[in-house]
Amino acid sequence: MSTDPKRLIAPLQFRKPALIINMGSGSTTDISVPAAALFETKGYTKPAIHKVGPEDLMRCLADVAQDGTDLLVIYGGDGTCRAGAIAAQEANIPLVALPGGTMNLLPKALYGTTDWAVALELALDQKTTRWQAAGRVNDRAFFCGAILGDPIVMSEARETVREDGVIEGVKHITEVMTAVTHGDSFEYCVNGTVFDRTANVLQVSCPYMAKGATDPTRFELASAPQLTLRELLGIGAFALVSDWRESPDVLITHTANVEISGQGEFDILLDGETDTVSCPILFALDSQGVEVLAPNLHDTPST
Repeated sequence: MSTDPKRLIAPLQFRKPALIINMGSGSTTDISVPAAALFETKGYTKPAIHKVGPEDLMRCLADVAQDGTDLLVIYGGDGTCRAGAIAAQEANIPLVALPGGTMNLLPKALYGTTDWAVALELALDQKTTRWQAAGRVNDRAFFCGAILGDPIVMSEARETVREDGVIEGVKHITEVMTAVTHGDSFEYCVNGTVFDRTANVLQVSCPYMAKGATDPTRFELASAPQLTLRELLGIGAFALVSDWRESPDVLITHTANVEISGQGEFDILLDGETDTVSCPILFALDSQGVEVLAPNLHDTPST
């Protein structure tokens, strides 16, 4: 992707759009016929349609990046949308991310809806593309947020609550308690300055991906220290059925970069996908992360 901040975004003249449907992702269905009809109604070239399973998604994205596609529409869950955003970023082409999963973080941020047809119509009604901010941790891109540290099981527990109800989610309490009371603590730097406490979990949210992430130039950073059992019981309800960041034990700040020195590896969730990352770790925000065909829902200047 071009790193020139002065690069002009051209008027919309898409000659070869592509729609990739991950048929094994979340709540996706075969939308090829109504989606193609919507393209035609809006005066666009009919997209090349690729219906794939999870095992073929990356190959399909690699092919699209090489075949002259100039607009990538991706339909699937959070992992699928992240993979599509990375492919669009690397191919320097605009992205449309359609909601087809459980959380649908990126599509909801772009279009304010979990209805794929409403999202696609909003996208195709746009007269220009715009930039969507993205984060990077070492060599990995993310577009919604990252949770780093042992307590990523909190996020997994919340996902279980959404899918299977509170009873199933409560079964994760033991794992969460062990992770937060016994996890490794670490120091971190915010904008080059060592922060005034250690933590054993950080949540880094891209602009507009969390309630407090309202600055388009900075992450929202939430950090939790190693908690006692009493503190953990106080945070437990937030962790399972709401937002653990709302606990008074969690410190919130805003920053363009975060650095963790030292040695070793940490567990990390990137846009909901589990991974590991090795020290030293640097989180950095790129205000021109990925070009998107989407309205500006936040009334901020598009650079």
